[in-house]
Amino acid sequence: MEQPICTLHGQVVSGKQVGRTLGFPTANLSLLPPHPRLEHGVYGVTLLWNGQTHAGVMNVGRRPTFHDGAPISHEVHLFEWDGDLYGACVYVDVHFYVRPEMAFSDLTQLQKQIERDVNSVKAAFRLSGQKGRTSRAEQEAMIGL
Repeated sequence: MEQPICTLHGQVVSGKQVGRTLGFPTANLSLLPPHPRLEHGVYGVTLLWNGQTHAGVMNVGRRPTFHDGAPISHEVHLFEWDGDLYGACVYVDVHFYVRPEMAFSDLTQLQKQIERDVNSVKAAFRLSGQKGRTSRAEQEAMIGL
């Protein structure tokens, strides 16, 4: 895998907890400037926090399924994560684009698509059956650096 498309830097803030209710809790980022504008959609990412790198999937966009007029959000779901990142400043390396942001007819369809996205990104990172947490050296090997 090539170098990241870009790196985002931000603070994890509380969101509406929708991802958690679907079984995919997210770290909602309040980005610190300067930050690149990404096309709305889903991305394969790694998040650096506290000396550890964690693989995950990120949605960038306005959450069209919920029709709530929300501002653009950057929401990262980390694989095999059960900690608390609220208030933490993190770096997110954006590695690849998965698909455009889409509106779904119901939460079940959204949940199924998130499962497909997670499986797709895990496969791309060669993480099937592994924990999402890696050291920096393991991450570099994982993405071919």
